[in-house]
Amino acid sequence: MYDFKLDQVCAFILSKGARTVALQLPEGLKTHAQRIGDELNARTKANMIILGDPCYGACDLSPHYSRYADVLVHFGHAEIPSISTSDRVLFVEVRFDFDVIPLLERALPMVMKNVGLVTTVQHVPMLTSVKAFLESNGRSCHIGKGDGRIKHEGQVLGCNVTSAYAVRRDVEQFIFIGSGDFHPLAVSLETKRPVLVLDPVMDEVRTMEQLTDRVLRQRYAAIARALDGKRFGILVSSKSGQDRFALALDLADRIRSKGKLADIIVMDEIGPNQLMPFQADAFVSTACPRLAIDDQVRYPKPLLTPVELEVLLGERGWDDYRMDSILG
Repeated sequence: MYDFKLDQVCAFILSKGARTVALQLPEGLKTHAQRIGDELNARTKANMIILGDPCYGACDLSPHYSRYADVLVHFGHAEIPSISTSDRVLFVEVRFDFDVIPLLERALPMVMKNVGLVTTVQHVPMLTSVKAFLESNGRSCHIGKGDGRIKHEGQVLGCNVTSAYAVRRDVEQFIFIGSGDFHPLAVSLETKRPVLVLDPVMDEVRTMEQLTDRVLRQRYAAIARALDGKRFGILVSSKSGQDRFALALDLADRIRSKGKLADIIVMDEIGPNQLMPFQADAFVSTACPRLAIDDQVRYPKPLLTPVELEVLLGERGWDDYRMDSILG
């Protein structure tokens, strides 16, 4: 069901005269890496190196590939337009093809009059047919254009849903096409609109209201746990697409202005074990927003987003809660 565009990849490898090629895939696609490597080797005669470290997105290009290879082929994500990359890096927008019409037919009774359409890069080509189907059934559809981190109209990232935010005033509801909960959760939290999920992996149609409510309660509890904290660790990712060092400096100043202590901690991989050496009552992550939302139960100390720190410091009201975003 995946299209890895190997003809395009072979043409790229041959055009660069590459003798050694680094292959980078996200966790969900790594099981295909050896098969892809075998086919590319057979067709180009270049040596293939599989990069085994976790890969979280186009924000997480391996900085080490040039030590081992002439080019890097990054599968599964679209490039981030606002981040410049070498011409020796190829982004392959792996497509996941399925018949979306049966899911749309099941969802139709739940679809409101004016809807926004969003998806991940795997399903971007489907938006045209989804829009046509819904409009033929009396709905008005809107597909928004995101900021400089977003390549395609209607595309959302885990850290950026500006394509949804751009049309929020025109719609009563969003329809998300794809698997998993984090992307539609981000749309729900950022736009304050109900979200209907069409999930091809689970073959189901579901709403996000209960999950959104549960996550908001969890985030309120995390802020409450950190409220009396005296020392905060501000986490900065050294990954090129997640590095918000300037924001970390600003947050540290704001924490110190309240008579509290702040330490800036820079690391490539952020996790509970990596934070064990550091004394802090709470941590604030300027890295991927998913860390605080998806993984909060793994951390013994509260892990907050920059927006949540503003709530804690009294600079933002809880009724103005927003999803942390990395903007272009």
